[in-house]
Amino acid sequence: MWRANSSTSKIMNSFNMQRYYPAGQEFEIDPVCEMKVDPKNPPFQVIHKGKTYYFCSEVCKHLFERVPDKYIHIEEGKE
Repeated sequence: MWRANSSTSKIMNSFNMQRYYPAGQEFEIDPVCEMKVDPKNPPFQVIHKGKTYYFCSEVCKHLFERVPDKYIHIEEGKE
């Protein structure tokens, strides 16, 4: 059985993923899972309080529709 030791934990805790933004390519971020979505051809979208939100899947769309303020708050806090 594999177990994390202190040096493994330090490596994992210091690992920092950052978003990759290709130059010249437009996209929106799914507020639920934070995946990139092409706004010109989104799989799903919802207009909430006058703003259009784009989603990568029907699952993310339904999660957003159930509690939109939870995801809007997260999105605005990062910008």
